[in-house]
Amino acid sequence: MEQISINSKVAISLAYAERTLDYLENEIRDRKYDQAFEKFRMIIRKGHEWLAGNHVDWDEVYRMCNDDEEEYGCFDFIANAEVTERYETASIVLIWSIYYFMYQCAHRSNERYFPQDLWDGHLPEEEETKMLNSLHCDVSKYLLPEACEELRTIETKYRHSIS
Repeated sequence: MEQISINSKVAISLAYAERTLDYLENEIRDRKYDQAFEKFRMIIRKGHEWLAGNHVDWDEVYRMCNDDEEEYGCFDFIANAEVTERYETASIVLIWSIYYFMYQCAHRSNERYFPQDLWDGHLPEEEETKMLNSLHCDVSKYLLPEACEELRTIETKYRHSIS
């Protein structure tokens, strides 16, 4: 994988998270998950704020994701939504993309509010590369070809940007 900036990697993961969330919201029409979907949107907005150079309240982001603290944290949503096999890949992409944003932002600012059990505080470069490179293949399993092409264009832009 060519060398790209952390901001570009986060922008790529947020793009995949947004399109995946759009997909899940359209597919899962059960109104009882509206609160969870709104929390995911809020976290993604925080990611865009961070990319724009704004301060992000890590306590708030952590509380939104932590299933022990609040109903419908990221992992809590997956457990309670009884995600069927049909939505399993999309759910994994959504959760991984959100936690990738949290990890990179927290890591850069030396924050401790990210899931220690996910990467034990350090994401090995080869694992990061593997996950980022697999996003497009994963979303092609559930997104329409037009959405996949849009994501490929976004990814290409960020992979070749000079930051």
